[in-house]
Amino acid sequence: MALATKPVWERWKSRWESFSPVQRVAVVVAGVALIACCVFLPLYLAQLNYAPLFKGLRPEDAGAVVQKLEEMKVPYRMTDGGTTILVPKDQVYKVRAELAAKGALPGAGKGFELFDKTRLGITDFEEQVNYQRALQEELRRTILQFDGVEDARVHLVLPPRSPFVTEQPKPSASVVLKLKPLEKLKPEQVEGIVALVSGAVQGLKPEDVRVIDTRGEVLTPPTQGGEVGAVRNQQELVLAFERELERRVKNLLDQILGPGKAAVMVNADFDFSRREVVTVLPQGQVPVSEHTLTEQGAAQAAAGVAPTYPAGGAGGQNYSKQETTRNYQVGEQREKVIEVPGRLRRLTASVVVDGNLDPVTMQKIQNLVAGALGYNPQRGDQITVDSFTFDRTYQRQMEAEMAKAEAKARQEAAKRRLYTLIGAGAGGLLGLVLLLLLRRRLRRAPEAPVVEEVVPVAVTAVPPPSPTDQKFAEVKELAEKRPEEVAEIIKVWLRSEE
Repeated sequence: MALATKPVWERWKSRWESFSPVQRVAVVVAGVALIACCVFLPLYLAQLNYAPLFKGLRPEDAGAVVQKLEEMKVPYRMTDGGTTILVPKDQVYKVRAELAAKGALPGAGKGFELFDKTRLGITDFEEQVNYQRALQEELRRTILQFDGVEDARVHLVLPPRSPFVTEQPKPSASVVLKLKPLEKLKPEQVEGIVALVSGAVQGLKPEDVRVIDTRGEVLTPPTQGGEVGAVRNQQELVLAFERELERRVKNLLDQILGPGKAAVMVNADFDFSRREVVTVLPQGQVPVSEHTLTEQGAAQAAAGVAPTYPAGGAGGQNYSKQETTRNYQVGEQREKVIEVPGRLRRLTASVVVDGNLDPVTMQKIQNLVAGALGYNPQRGDQITVDSFTFDRTYQRQMEAEMAKAEAKARQEAAKRRLYTLIGAGAGGLLGLVLLLLLRRRLRRAPEAPVVEEVVPVAVTAVPPPSPTDQKFAEVKELAEKRPEEVAEIIKVWLRSEE
C-alpha cells in the first residue's frame, strides 16, 4: 500500500527520469512557452482591446469621467500619469455618447439648456451670469467645428447697460484655441472666428475680439487705428511680398538645379509715407488788368491875358492825351500728385547655389533671377549670386532620426507579431503535451472490474486475517493494478542482490 500512496511529486520525478533527453527538452521549452504566453499574451491582448477615450485631461475632468465610468460599470485604464483614459475599443463611441447625454464630457458646459429649467426667486444678476455662461458655451461648441481646432474656451465681458449713461461701456471677448498637432489656422479662419463672436454678441465690434492659442501667440490681426497696429500691418505686408518673391525664384531654381540645391533671400525696401506733390510750371506773361486814360480839348487863354497866335497859323488849337496802364503776371501750370503708401524703393536679393559653378553659369542664373524679381537698376536694385558647398549635417541627422524612428516602429510591430506567435505556439504546444499525457494515461488506465450480482447470504463471523495474509493480499492487489511498477521493483531487487 506504500507504493499506492506514493506522493504525486515522487511519481512525477520518476516519470521525469524515465524521459529521454529529447523529451526533457521538449517539456522545458513547453513550460517556458507556457509561462511567456501567460505573462505577455494577456498584456498584449489587453493593449489591443483598449482605445483612448480622452487624452490630455485635467485632474478634475479625469476624476469626473472616472466617477461616471464606475457608475456605468465600464472597465477602464488610466495611462500618461492619469491624463489619458482607456476603455474597451468596441465601447469608445458608445461611452462618449452616454457621457455626452449625461453632460459629463470633459471641459463641456451647458449652453442655452441652462434655461430649460427655471426656478423662482432668481435675481437679475444670476440671470445675466447664466446668459453669459450659456452664450460662451454655445460659441465654444461652434468654434470646435472649425478644422484644426481641438479645444476652445470663450471669455465674454458683458458690462451692464444703464439708461442714465450716455456712453455705454463696450463689450469685449477673448477666445483661447488649442490647435491639433501640426495644425495652424489660416488668417481667413481667424477672421471667421472673430466675425462669429462679434456677430453673436450685441454691441461687440470685431476690433474688440482677441484670439490667441495655448502657446500665447496672438492670432488676430492688430487694430487698424493704432500706430503699433499700422507698423505691424506694414511689416506683414513686406514679409508677405518678400516670401512670395523667394518662392518664385526658388521654384525656378529647383526646376533648373534640382530640389534643395539653392537658397534664396529677398529684402524689399518700401516707402509707406503719404505725400502730396504740387508742381508749378511757368507759362510766360499773362495780362491780368489794363487801364487806359484819354484826354481831348481846345487851348484857351487865361482870363485878363491877350491870346497869342503863331505867325501864319490858324485862329485856334486842340490837344489830346492817352495813358495806358497794363498789369502782367507770370503764368503757371499746377500739377498735384498724391503718392500712395507702400511704394517699392529698392530690392535686393541673395542667391546661394550648392556646389562650385563656373562664372558663365552663375551669370546665367543671375539673369534668370533678375527677370523673375523684376530687376530695375534705376531703383538701385542689387542681385548677388554665389556658390558654396552646403552643410547638410543637420539634414543627415534628421534623416537618421526619422530612419531610427521608423526602425523602432517596425521593431515594435515585429515584437507584437512575435508575442502573438509565441502565444499561439505556446498554446498549441501545451495542448499537444496535454494530449500526449492524456493519451498515455488512458493507455495505462486499467479496465473497470465487472461487478457480479451478489446473492445475499447469511453473514457469519469471519476471523481477522493475519498480518502476513494482509500484506500478501495488498501485494497481490498492487500487482494486478500496476504490473509495470511491480516489475520495475522486482528488477531493482534482482540488481541489488547481484
